[in-house]
Amino acid sequence: MKNLIYSIFIISLISSCDIIEEPYINNNGGGVDTSSNQYVKNILIEDFTGHLCQNCPDAARELEAIHDVYGAQIIGLAIHVGNTFARPYPLSQTKFTYDFRSKWGEEFDNFFNITDAGLPKGMINRIGYPNDHRKDKGQWLSSVGDELSKDVIFGINISSTLLTDNAEITINTDALKNTTGNYKLVVCLTENGIINWQKDGTLEDQNYIHNHVLRSVISSTWGDEVTLDSEINNGDSFEHSYSINLSDLENFNMDHSANVLFQGNGQAGDWNINNFGIVAYIYDNDNYEILQVEQISLSTK
Repeated sequence: MKNLIYSIFIISLISSCDIIEEPYINNNGGGVDTSSNQYVKNILIEDFTGHLCQNCPDAARELEAIHDVYGAQIIGLAIHVGNTFARPYPLSQTKFTYDFRSKWGEEFDNFFNITDAGLPKGMINRIGYPNDHRKDKGQWLSSVGDELSKDVIFGINISSTLLTDNAEITINTDALKNTTGNYKLVVCLTENGIINWQKDGTLEDQNYIHNHVLRSVISSTWGDEVTLDSEINNGDSFEHSYSINLSDLENFNMDHSANVLFQGNGQAGDWNINNFGIVAYIYDNDNYEILQVEQISLSTK
C-alpha cells in the first residue's frame, strides 16, 4: 500500500445566488453507499454567482432541484465572482455592502473565463473544458446524468477536528481502479447560512440565505499531488493532512477585499464557525475533469 502524507500548516497567509434551505453536508464524511459499503460517484456543481445578479437565484434553485433528485451525490460550491455582479456597494450604502468574493474564486473565474460568458453559469465536474465547460442552468441536469454513469475511480473520506478556531483536516483517498495520470487534490472551506442581501428577479432580499459559499482553498489553489507516482493501482491509499487557523483565513479575506479586489471594502468577515464545511475533490490535471468529490461539516469533536 502506498501512503503519501502532506502536512500543511497555515498559520498565516501573508505569503501567499444561492438559496438552498439545507446545507446538504454528509457528516459521515464519505461518498459511500451504506447498503453495500462501496463508494459512489459524486458530482460537484460549481455555481458561479453574485449578489447583484438577479437571475442567479434561479440557478441556485436548479441546483436544489437536482439535489432533490440525486441526494448527497450532488455537492454545490457557490463561487461569487466578477466586478459586475459580485462587487460590494460602498459602505456609505445600506445594502449589498458585503464582499463574498475571494482570491481563489477570482483565480478560478479568470482561468475558466466564467464571467466573460455572463452569470449565472456553472461547471459540472468541469467537463467540457476548454470549449464547453460553462453550462447554463438548463444544461446542468443532463450533464449530471452523464457524469453519474461514469466509473468511480477514487473514493474520498474526510475527517476533521475543530478546537476554538484551529482545525485539523485529514483527507484519505482510495484508488478503486488501476489508473495512470497526474491527479490533484483540492480542499476548500465553505460556509452555509449566510443571511445577507441578494437580488432575486425584481426583488432585493435582505434576508436571503447564501449556502455553500467558497471561503478559502486550504490546499494549493490548483491542488496537491495525490501521489508522485504516475501509476496508481487498485487498492492504493493516500493521506493528506492540513492544519488551519480560521481567524487567519478570515483576516486574509478581509484584507484581500480591502486592498486587492475591485471596489472591495474589506467587509468579508463575520464568519460563523458553526456553519463551516469542507469540500475535497480530485481532478485530472490533463483535462481538469473532477473525478470525485466529498464534503463534511467541520467537526467540533
